[in-house]
Amino acid sequence: MGQKQYNHINFYLPFLAFVICGLSFLSLYAMPGDQSGNAVHPVNPQPIAEYDTVAGVVMYWNPGNNQSYDQIVVAVVDGIQSHATVFMQTNGDNHRQQMISTFQNHGVSLDQIVFIDVYGDRIWIRDHGPLSIFDNDSLAFVGFDDFAANHGDKDLPERLASYWGINYYDFSHIVFDGGNYMVDNHNRLFATNRIYTNNPGVQQEEIDGIFNTYMGIEHIFVFLPMTNDYWGHLDMQIKLLNDTTFIISTVDAWHEDYLVLQDNYNILQSIQHPEGKTYQIVQIPKAQNWKTYINSLIVNNAVLVPVYDDPLDEHALQIYRGLMPGKEVIGINCNAMIHWEGAIHCITKQIPSFTAPEANDNGDDGEDDDNGDETGFDTVQDQHSSNPLSVYPNPAINNAIIAFAIKMPGNYTLKVMDSSGRIVRSTQITAWTSGRYSTAMDTTNLHAGVYIVSLRHATGQWNTKLIIQ
Repeated sequence: MGQKQYNHINFYLPFLAFVICGLSFLSLYAMPGDQSGNAVHPVNPQPIAEYDTVAGVVMYWNPGNNQSYDQIVVAVVDGIQSHATVFMQTNGDNHRQQMISTFQNHGVSLDQIVFIDVYGDRIWIRDHGPLSIFDNDSLAFVGFDDFAANHGDKDLPERLASYWGINYYDFSHIVFDGGNYMVDNHNRLFATNRIYTNNPGVQQEEIDGIFNTYMGIEHIFVFLPMTNDYWGHLDMQIKLLNDTTFIISTVDAWHEDYLVLQDNYNILQSIQHPEGKTYQIVQIPKAQNWKTYINSLIVNNAVLVPVYDDPLDEHALQIYRGLMPGKEVIGINCNAMIHWEGAIHCITKQIPSFTAPEANDNGDDGEDDDNGDETGFDTVQDQHSSNPLSVYPNPAINNAIIAFAIKMPGNYTLKVMDSSGRIVRSTQITAWTSGRYSTAMDTTNLHAGVYIVSLRHATGQWNTKLIIQ
């Protein structure tokens, strides 16, 4: 009896081993960690095109290391903040103050710049930052490994998801840079073949399965990387400006990338629009045959375009204006960084707009409500204050930091009023994420006295005093 049982078990051992191995394989990408503790699979995942509405743009920057690069960052932030919130990663109070001083020295308003307490150490947030999806109509992040080595922001997508309290899906065993990621509104991904060649130990079917199951990608169009681009990113050569318009770089016939770009142009021409529309594909010559105009940033009603003090600059800007009527086209000189193989798109990461709950879509109802947990406000847990809304230093002389925490996405208004009720600052905060925030206020032009700082939401309002000496 015992011998038969032993043989019976041996008979099933290979089968059991197969099952265990299969489950282990599936766990590599079918059961990623979820930061919020919710379902391990997104529900009806939808990729989000860059030309859609965004709530803000995340950036990291350590001012003072390179003044020429400082000027680029300042210009980019200034261009963004008229159209969306700029979320700046901060590594403490001193780091934040360095940024504030640099912005003020360049005459940049601080109204739409918000500081988030999320560590950073690398400017190329496009590549290592989160890829956004809608997960059952709520924003979620997906994170991959990136091609760069030895930096401390490998886990930034997970840290941002934790900071903002949203779902996170991790695929750190796959190398995929955000600069090689472009999607449309029809669940289609455009990327160079580095999506596969950077992962020689991973089957193409697994990579495709991840993008389908967790990001809703139904089709992947693959292009050739340029020969002179170490990273092989699509955002250095091709961009989708809207649902029906592509732009692509072009170079002279003698250039080593001429045939590559022509082949990719032919691929674009072969793509059929899923709704039967006609694609417009426009070629933009590179400045000096290698400086790209394609690495631009679309942020709501503006597009920020890299320029280089080159005769072709105005031609490129005119193409953008013609293809994107109604948008502000802002040229920013990127000569100081283009030799690092990146420009505006590479140092920025859009955060899509959050859909607020229906009850919060009515804006400011004008009613005060200080009922604690019934409002959209939470307690600021830091060394400065235990109140939901705090200001420091207080009294203030030159600058004041307004800090608060939001636990409910929605439409917010931040106002500062003097003793007569006159509004001296008003900022609309639309579809913000939950999280802890701080924003700087220049007080040098305000008279000494007592001011009221007010943060208002459809569900209530919170006030605090600011004293200016």
